[in-house]
Amino acid sequence: MALSRKKWNTIIILVTAMMIAVLSFINSKTEQVPTDAMPLFDSTLPLKQLHINNQWLADSNGQWQCSDDVLNCLQWTEAWQNIAISALQIEPIHTSEPIKITFAIANIDEPQVWLLFTEEGLLQSPGLNWYKIPPSLRADLLPIVNVQSR
Repeated sequence: MALSRKKWNTIIILVTAMMIAVLSFINSKTEQVPTDAMPLFDSTLPLKQLHINNQWLADSNGQWQCSDDVLNCLQWTEAWQNIAISALQIEPIHTSEPIKITFAIANIDEPQVWLLFTEEGLLQSPGLNWYKIPPSLRADLLPIVNVQSR
């Protein structure tokens, strides 16, 4: 038995309304930073320098600079200055390869090497503690690099 045009229209309207509701729910959960998220850097221990592979960003007397091949320096700098993380109690499952990040932090003599798991939004500290980065803060954590053709 075939459905009439009116029934098809009703089905399409209901499915569209359900999809809008689901997407709105997902957006509300990923847009906001969780209440337990704490800033990684603050005014007493601000980020001074960061290295990922051959790219870097550094604070030079309040003026941020990046390596010459980084195209999104401003966004990359703001992402790391404003990053917030939530501590995890157990080691999470991760499948992506980690990216080694070296932080130089003001008032701390030794640089710190952390691991970033981009697909899962995870950070592992030098003390092997695990942290989750909220989805809304993950977008600009990696630099966009200008690739020169040879």
